[in-house]
Parts: sequence; C-alpha cells; structure tokens
Amino acid sequence: MAKKKKQQPIFSPSVMLIALFVLLCLALFGIQVPSVVQDLFGVSLAPTTIQKTSSSSPTSGKNPGPIEKGEATFTQNDLKIQKHGWIVYHALDSLGRATSADALLTKEMINSGTTASKDIRPTGFISGLSPYYHSRGHLIGRQLGGSGDKPENLVTLYQNPVNTPYMTKYENMVRQALETGETIRYRVTVRYQEDALLCQELQIEAKSVSQNGTLNFNIVILNEI
Repeated sequence: MAKKKKQQPIFSPSVMLIALFVLLCLALFGIQVPSVVQDLFGVSLAPTTIQKTSSSSPTSGKNPGPIEKGEATFTQNDLKIQKHGWIVYHALDSLGRATSADALLTKEMINSGTTASKDIRPTGFISGLSPYYHSRGHLIGRQLGGSGDKPENLVTLYQNPVNTPYMTKYENMVRQALETGETIRYRVTVRYQEDALLCQELQIEAKSVSQNGTLNFNIVILNEI
C-alpha cells in the first residue's frame, strides 16, 4: 500500500507571520477582517474602536456673548466734566467680593495700569488651568489705567470667552476713542447670585463726555463658558 504524502502547509511560516501582522494592524484601526480570512489563518479578530480625546481648552457653549442694553445709564451728575481723569474702586462686600469701579478716562491714562498680581486670589478663583480656566480679570482694564494690585479691581472670570475676547473687545473700543482725544465716563458693575463666590455677570457702561463723542453703550457679559 502506497504511503500518503504528508500535506504541505499552504503558506510558509514567514508568510504566515507577515499575514498575521497585517491582520492585527487592520483590526487595530477598526477595519473589519472577513471571517473567511480569519478562519484561514485560525484567528479571531474584532475591530478596535479608537476613541477621540477631548480638547484641553474650553469650548464655547452656553455663553450668548455680550448682551446689548442700549445706552449708558449715567446721571447728569455722573457726567460732570472734570479736568483730570480718575478711577474709584468701590469696596469689597462682606464676602470679600469685588463689586464695581467707576472712572473718568483720558488719553493720558492709556497703558498706565498694571498686570494682575498673582498674590491676589479673587473670590472663586481656583486655577487658570483645565478644567477651571479662571483668570484674574480687571474691572478697569490695565490698558485703561486699571490697577492689578488692588483686590477691589480684580474679579474671577473665565478667560475664554469672557475676559477675551468679549470684555477686551469693549475695552479696545474705549481705548480707540481715548486715542483720538475723547474723554470717557466708564463704569463696570459685578453681579453675583446670592452668596456665590464666582460672579454671575458684568455690566459695562461707557459714554463720551467730549463734544462729538463716539461712545455710548451699556452691555452685559455673562461669566460662563
């Protein structure tokens, strides 16, 4: 009786190794390997789902942007023209929260302010890093002459989009008017929800007291991402 010849493998070991490597790569990238091919090589491969990681920066969500409230609400007494510019930072409240600041801004005050001191932690401030993204926001901006060394002028804001670009947009408008020689009556009011340490919103008002003035606005910015 003739001996049966020993059946030779379909593929050489080196070809098998290369093919298995290719199949593993396909499964890793979520590509379905046909079951016939899996049976041929004696493997069972399920596609791998690759999940995308979320960005570390905050995304704009609930914040509707600056809300226009019409013209500034200054009284005639508020708008009395004086020869020199000035800034008044109103007292912290009983919880140590910044409340408001008033100013009469002139061209000479541009860029005379200071950056926010890291030694001051406004109420509600935790970190400028994820997931908080807090900033020490000036009520009277540094470029308008506001101090970063007075707790009364610093409030915890979300850096993006509240501090920048929303608040910065209106500060830039005021600065541009000052550069042309206008004098601006300016006020920023902070509002909180009951005893919350993080403010709910800012109200910014500006009105030119110069002849042929260009500014007269009253806007509210919500302090949320």
